[in-house]
Amino acid sequence: MREIQETSSILGPIMRLQHPYCVIDNAFSAEFCQRIIATGEATETMSAEVAHDPTNSVRDSKVAWLSPTAENAWLYDSMTTLVQETNTRLWNWQITMAESMQFIQYGISQHYQWHADQRRKPYPDDDSRWPGLLRKLSVTVTLSDGAAFEGGDFMVEVLETPPDTADQRLKTLSEVRQIGTAVIFPSHLYHRVTPVTAGTRRSLVAWFVGPPFV
Repeated sequence: MREIQETSSILGPIMRLQHPYCVIDNAFSAEFCQRIIATGEATETMSAEVAHDPTNSVRDSKVAWLSPTAENAWLYDSMTTLVQETNTRLWNWQITMAESMQFIQYGISQHYQWHADQRRKPYPDDDSRWPGLLRKLSVTVTLSDGAAFEGGDFMVEVLETPPDTADQRLKTLSEVRQIGTAVIFPSHLYHRVTPVTAGTRRSLVAWFVGPPFV
């Protein structure tokens, strides 16, 4: 019998999707976004880090972790409703819960290079709050008005286009610059935030996990 070699590919489908991402205008009100900002700024902040990035060149920003506490139930309830409704309409994947959310601030020259949110393996059973689960859907909510910063564009790789058409495969979602806009996308897709050139870009990021694809 031929031996089957295990690969290091991510445990998720690199598949053609009818809906590679979803942009939701006015997903949250300006007042709701301001409440997120106030909560984030009242929480301990730290420099963003990425595993296996010894030079700290992949990501440069300030972040604050917003845990799923009773005080943050208003945020988790609203975000979960938005994601569950969108998932049911577009993908219908098994989604279990949200990880701890992240309030992010990008100043001048700060950025996040191309990356995918989905890990190569599910979270371990012995050392995780989400044992055996995998990131399936990612969410970014713009908290700053687009006129308050320059640069800081959100880009995503759309796998439905051929690899030799980079102008179509790598999309800049200029429509997500407006305050309260949310973009929901499969966590295995590569995406980035270009360097901010003026002002401050604030956003909220969430990841929704579920059992691995089979």
